[in-house]
Amino acid sequence: MELTIEENPIPDFEEALRVVKIDDTHYVGAHPLRLPVSVGRGVYGGHMIAQSLLVGIESTRSDDTNEVMIPDSYHSFFINAGNWKTPMEYKVTKLYDDEFISKRYILAYQRGKNRISCLVTLRKQGTKTLHSQSPSQQLQQQLTLLDESIPPPPLQSKYPNPDQLHQVQHTDFVRNAFGDEFLNHKICPEENSLPFSNRWVTVFTGLKNIPEPGTGYEKIVDSYPDALGEVHDVEKLVLRPKDSQSVKNPIYNYVGLADISDSAFITTIARVLHLPWSPALERGETYDAQTDATYIARATLNGLHIFHYNAMSLDHHIYFHNDEYEPRDGSAFDICKDWLAFTYQMKRLSNNRLVARGFIYNENQRCIATVVQEGLTILFKGVGSTANKAHL
Repeated sequence: MELTIEENPIPDFEEALRVVKIDDTHYVGAHPLRLPVSVGRGVYGGHMIAQSLLVGIESTRSDDTNEVMIPDSYHSFFINAGNWKTPMEYKVTKLYDDEFISKRYILAYQRGKNRISCLVTLRKQGTKTLHSQSPSQQLQQQLTLLDESIPPPPLQSKYPNPDQLHQVQHTDFVRNAFGDEFLNHKICPEENSLPFSNRWVTVFTGLKNIPEPGTGYEKIVDSYPDALGEVHDVEKLVLRPKDSQSVKNPIYNYVGLADISDSAFITTIARVLHLPWSPALERGETYDAQTDATYIARATLNGLHIFHYNAMSLDHHIYFHNDEYEPRDGSAFDICKDWLAFTYQMKRLSNNRLVARGFIYNENQRCIATVVQEGLTILFKGVGSTANKAHL
């Protein structure tokens, strides 16, 4: 089958990540995946995560009903940086199938080089875990009491309208919003008594898509403090979430969730360690605006680390907590119109390896996903000297 390779369209999220089925075990991206920034060494990892998840979902499509299963969990391992000039190809191994559960092993590759491998578990929409279907009302009540999770982050209640916060839109489709607490740890003195592994970072996130008819990008002026605390006005164009079109195919809500789960994670160690955003200040040197990470934060959170350390994702895991293809039980979310709250912790930093764990909440403050990632983090000389690593 001969494919026509086109430039990755922006800002149509669904079209950009669409895959073409060659046969039951072979899929190809309709377009090449894109870099996070023009100087990136490889395609944005979130795009690789999202498209490989989409392949897993599509591989369960029924010939009779045209329905697909929804993702239950996703476990991936990065092998090589992806090339942005050629579409990703996927080899699918069907490990298991029954009426309710499917398991897929997926290997993504380009020109003979493996890029990412993943294991995806999917289930029939509407199904719950086996024990939750018990006919015993008493057991059901006990299990309901055990249905607990980390409570929603306080900042989600403090900022009911993230449109009013600092906002960046980057990596093709990702949007993030964050308050002054993210840029200035000094206004969060309660963190000083906490081990670093117990400090929370909270950002708001989602995707932008094609504007609704009659709407478009809005010019705003945002005010950001630099590493010295001096405030600078930045003019930018943003697409307000409610002006963004919803996905046409609901499965792309899950694909989009996977895409944003890698947008602000292991790149924000400096905030957790309370390090100066300019490493020169930490070393007692003259402030250098050219190495001030707050300037990067005005455009993307995905590259916030580049003056402090080298970061490379090694693996990525997502646990989805929805039961329905189009949820109706309070766990629904619209990846293009809603502000999801992503709150996370750096649970372990040792031997240049970082383990981060986070939770994503919808606008009903319902936890819809848990994300875990391990990354390689090599701090540059002099960086981290002001952090008490004994707490990690």
